[in-house]
Amino acid sequence: MDKLTIQSEANRCLECKNRPCVSACPAHNNIPEFMNKIKKGLWEEARSIWHETSNLPELCGALCQNESLCEGACTLNKIHKPIRIGFVEKSVADIFKEIIDYPKQTIPKKHLVIGLGPAGLANALKMAEYGFTVEAIDANEQLGGTVYNLVPDFRFDKSVLNDIRRKFDLLNIKIHFNTYVGRDVLLKDLIHKYDSVFIADGLGLPSSVDIQIDHVHVFYAQDLLNTNIYSMSDLKTLLGDRIYIIGLGNVAIDMARTLRRLDKEVHIVYRRTINDAPAGKFEIQHAIEEGVVIHELLGPVALRLQDKIKILNCEETCLVKSPDGSRDLVQSIPNSDVSFEIDDLVFATGQKTSDVLFHGSDVIQTPEISPFATNYPHIFVGGDRINKNKRIVDAMVTGIEVAERIVKGLYEIYR
Repeated sequence: MDKLTIQSEANRCLECKNRPCVSACPAHNNIPEFMNKIKKGLWEEARSIWHETSNLPELCGALCQNESLCEGACTLNKIHKPIRIGFVEKSVADIFKEIIDYPKQTIPKKHLVIGLGPAGLANALKMAEYGFTVEAIDANEQLGGTVYNLVPDFRFDKSVLNDIRRKFDLLNIKIHFNTYVGRDVLLKDLIHKYDSVFIADGLGLPSSVDIQIDHVHVFYAQDLLNTNIYSMSDLKTLLGDRIYIIGLGNVAIDMARTLRRLDKEVHIVYRRTINDAPAGKFEIQHAIEEGVVIHELLGPVALRLQDKIKILNCEETCLVKSPDGSRDLVQSIPNSDVSFEIDDLVFATGQKTSDVLFHGSDVIQTPEISPFATNYPHIFVGGDRINKNKRIVDAMVTGIEVAERIVKGLYEIYR
């Protein structure tokens, strides 16, 4: 992307004094100052400002749900379109993709990162920048975690992960791929070999909703989207023509759009409304434009086999105010049954943590002390294990914050 196009977008920034975009950003990136430097052509300074709070702009700029975060808070929404902050972030990241943040000093300490999704990537890069000797372990053959495994190619250019891998190589971060902690190596054997450990293994197990299933095989989007398990040609033959997906998060939308590219008839069943969905609004819009049918306020009840035909039984729902003022509650509407003939059912209703990593160890999380803490002072957790929103930017923030805590604790010890 040429710099004039980027500057043209940055020039629209009003540099508001109350900075609503900064408050809406989980990383609290200094967006107005970043835009100011770009306006003036001070590209290196702009990049430095961003790097103070975010070290994965190539991921966040491309995959953040900006419309509900920084861009959603932009003052220009009131009179015009908001500034395309994600576009500017990603474009500047691309300009400086060859830049490496080498350490200014060497700290004679060894640090281990378990899991190289966004949290682990951010933590490993930051710890190497501080001067630690960093090693990382990941169960996959490539870094990126769910970005590598689950995000479809049509939504994200995964060659960006090669740029991050190059940074790892130049910072001498040693990676042990295809290694599953809890199976191939044990946590109890690792924790005493390093001065600090960051656990960011993500959410390893799919979750489902509690519906009655009568001897019918169902699928999970987390598995179907994983290109290490299924190719597009595999999905073409594995699944029937009429697919129903339960859930309306980003994984559900990615699954639906992937299946539409295989000319499947795709329906999404969601017990809330589109406005309540965790998926990005633009992603939902793209899915609808591509032919995905979304059934709002409809909850699945049972999947039955009748005369060799799969029937998905649902019931209509409504939203009622929660007594404590939190998110509206879902309530079933009596005698509102709706049924669909389907070929296959796919659950995309979130993921949950696996405790396999902790197998054979006495490490436990201690959230009463800190969301990052464990019963070992040198072992920390982050990423989706502690994030409620399960967003890339939130995961990155935990990785950076843990790195800062480790370094601060180290200086306090030697002070």
